[in-house]
Amino acid sequence: MEKTTEFPKFECVISNTMEEYDSEVETFFTHLTALQADIGLLLQEDDQWKENYKKILGYLQDLETAVIFKRGVPDSEFLKKLVPHEDVQDEASDVLLRAGNEIPAILIRAQTKTRDLGTLYVKMSRLPRFAGGFTVERFEGLPSLRKVLWSRAVDISKQPTR
Repeated sequence: MEKTTEFPKFECVISNTMEEYDSEVETFFTHLTALQADIGLLLQEDDQWKENYKKILGYLQDLETAVIFKRGVPDSEFLKKLVPHEDVQDEASDVLLRAGNEIPAILIRAQTKTRDLGTLYVKMSRLPRFAGGFTVERFEGLPSLRKVLWSRAVDISKQPTR
């Protein structure tokens, strides 16, 4: 008799089910961790915004906790105050060519990860076993975070190099 081996599964704390490693819920949390790592880099590199990055990390941690335990909505009001009143229209390549250091590149990567995170979030909200954690109310800060990171990238790229 031939024994077949299978990939291991992980226990999902949101759905209380055993999930495959290619589950999009696992991908969501992997993307969240990668975004937190980029914000951590920015915390070290962009001294002017150090306190804002700490608040952003706190927001992301609160989002993770809210999704997992299906309670509360992370406070994202501070993000709305960081978004400029007008939409910043600029091309990523222009921002990168103009940049005097690596901070705009990290910011652009982080805002892209935020967009990916939002896409995965919406997908998870459509699956009944995850919908209780991935609510519309908990999602609301992600578009603001993306705008904050993008506008900061544009602003820094326009600053004179040090």
